[in-house]
Amino acid sequence: MLVFGLVSVWLFGREFSQNAVKDLLALPTSRTAIVAAKFVVALAWCLILAVQLVLLGLLIGTVLGLPDWSGEVAASGVAMIAATAVMTMLLTTPIALRSSVGRGYLPGVGVMMTAVFCAQVVAALGYGQYFPRSVPALFSGLAGPDQVSPGLFGVLLVVLVGAAGVAATALWWRNADHDR
Repeated sequence: MLVFGLVSVWLFGREFSQNAVKDLLALPTSRTAIVAAKFVVALAWCLILAVQLVLLGLLIGTVLGLPDWSGEVAASGVAMIAATAVMTMLLTTPIALRSSVGRGYLPGVGVMMTAVFCAQVVAALGYGQYFPRSVPALFSGLAGPDQVSPGLFGVLLVVLVGAAGVAATALWWRNADHDR
């Protein structure tokens, strides 16, 4: 969440922090298209980071000579990382919204840190499957073997948060007064 969140913070807060948003909005491109392009770039960056993670993990596993390695185990691990990465990317959309509304980096960073903290606390209390921010850790097993799987309901919550974040960000960019 922290790495993918920083991608969103950078993409959606940079123009405001560097006072370049007026130049961006002066282009003959709709605000909705600008937001869509930013989300596509964020998706591409996060996918590249996820691929790097997989490659680095395979390299380290090979160097260490980990036992019981097989193509099936590698494929299962890659699928788990891919699903977790997609869920995490979806959860960064509210961070993009907060960076936009707050017109800079720090509001997005604040939301990101709060989300990570709350996800850990809620998962530790045993309600993580109902809290979208906890779902990727539960799904991947990162939260520990004694935690319940989030199931379909948890994954649907993540998709709902992602879709709502994209829609709200696009709506804000379209309707906000960008006179600063």
